[in-house]
Amino acid sequence: MARMTEAQLERRGRWAYELGRAAWASHALLLVAPLALVARLIGRPAELVLAVGGGLAVFGFALALLHDRYARAVLAGFLAGLPGLAIPVIVRSLGIVRLGETALDPCLPASFISGILAGVFVSLRAVDEKHRLSYWLAAAVTAAAAGALGCSVVGGTGVLGLMAGIASGTAPVLLRRRPRRS
Repeated sequence: MARMTEAQLERRGRWAYELGRAAWASHALLLVAPLALVARLIGRPAELVLAVGGGLAVFGFALALLHDRYARAVLAGFLAGLPGLAIPVIVRSLGIVRLGETALDPCLPASFISGILAGVFVSLRAVDEKHRLSYWLAAAVTAAAAGALGCSVVGGTGVLGLMAGIASGTAPVLLRRRPRRS
């Protein structure tokens, strides 16, 4: 067997390192598959599940491949988006609320409330990170995509309600100044 040159050895080591990182980052994909399956089982359109789930899978994998901090952000965003998936569907299954002669569909407020829950969760996790803004952005985008699968029950207004909830839920926590330790 021929001896390897230092450049070949370095290239082989780099290739093994990158394959290891890709294998580790693929764990982010394990979160998306059950989410897409549940979204499909609760009646979300296949096109929506494929588009949002595919985008979430690519986004999560790319961020997890980029840095461990973003892998944590994707996990936090995924967990924060679960209420956005569940709450509107549960409220929708309860039906329309009658208030006198008018009817109120409670799904839009449920989307907003689930967005607030997601925003608070994501921002509380972001406060402890060194790179707070990039962590929060990655987690908020992930939460919005995961929650959009459920909040889309009411259409675009439900997704907008989720986004507004995430923004209003994160603002108080992120704007709060923590004293720096010396």
